[in-house]
Amino acid sequence: MQEVIKNVKDFKIIPNNFKSSATFNLLEVNEKSFCAELNLIDDKEISDYSIGSVVEIFGVNNIGLVYFETRILDKENNKITLEMTQDYSVIQRREYSRVELNQGNIIFKDKADNFVVNVCDISAGGIKLITKEPLEIDKHYEILISLSNNMKIECALAPIRISEEDGKFVISGKFVDLDNSDRIVLVQYAFKVKIEEQNKEND
Repeated sequence: MQEVIKNVKDFKIIPNNFKSSATFNLLEVNEKSFCAELNLIDDKEISDYSIGSVVEIFGVNNIGLVYFETRILDKENNKITLEMTQDYSVIQRREYSRVELNQGNIIFKDKADNFVVNVCDISAGGIKLITKEPLEIDKHYEILISLSNNMKIECALAPIRISEEDGKFVISGKFVDLDNSDRIVLVQYAFKVKIEEQNKEND
């Protein structure tokens, strides 16, 4: 596990309070623990990282998306010591996992209320959807995404590929100007869905 952690990049850490999610730099790794320095986090957010609490961590390395839970052993300002674990999951061999938007929806702010959108899948990088009306390639559309965990994300969507099937339009688009904290929420949402799918397959 030490080598797995050493090879991970783009670390994300999530405490019980989603809004205090952060990125971090790895400082030290040993057999029983590893140390991290939290980035761009204020005193109120740091208070959500209490000693003894469990946090979720994920990142990307050469084997795919790595996800695991661990416990905070110690904390000094924005530097925390985390318990080494041997239990981790590799979710998918791509930068961002695509999953269904279970019980969530997407609203186009500059479209009429009757603009119907069916979401095929979503990731932290973009979304694939079906509409009755076409969108314009590379135009930016302001959208509101509601996830099943009651989190809401506002950003812009730029369609990059559109095809017509049976009188409807299948649109693949990328997120534009997505706040880093919102991207963390989307990645964690995808992780949770993937883990639930894997657990159902193993039942």
